[in-house]
Amino acid sequence: MDASKTPLLQNKFSVARLAEEFFWVGGSIVASPRWKMGHIVERCMSSMQTGTQMIKLRGSSKGLVRFYYLDEHKSCIRWRPSRKNEKAKISIDSIQEVCEGKQSEIFQRYADGSFDPNCCFSIYYGDHMESLDLVSSSGEEARTWITGLKYLMAGISDEDSLSKRQRTRDQYPS
Repeated sequence: MDASKTPLLQNKFSVARLAEEFFWVGGSIVASPRWKMGHIVERCMSSMQTGTQMIKLRGSSKGLVRFYYLDEHKSCIRWRPSRKNEKAKISIDSIQEVCEGKQSEIFQRYADGSFDPNCCFSIYYGDHMESLDLVSSSGEEARTWITGLKYLMAGISDEDSLSKRQRTRDQYPS
């Protein structure tokens, strides 16, 4: 069966394509004018809440396959299975940075060519800047998560807050 023809996968691929329309510029988020930001953010959030199977890299040579998802309140990233049960989460508020590609120390331990850099990203969180290093099944999926997490970190998680921010910005002369 052709994966690109299944409705769920078409939705995930299209969300990632929409995410490509965004650029992170000096802490500000700028979108292509032809897309409504609220719609794209909601599509990213929906995809993240549906969840994604990704590989979590550790210091050892073996990665762990886990199912990652954004909780219903859009306040935590969770994963399963985990021996930590309810503690298997990272609060969005604790995320310091999200980096694309194979930039972390953990990624550097793996040989070049081990993973497609477009599928790799790291989440730095907590007071001690711990990293969660993930490999998704596609570059599109990684971009969806990176875009969604950056919006959540910026405090932009739903259409209402996007509309308010847009109105506030439009009140000031350029």
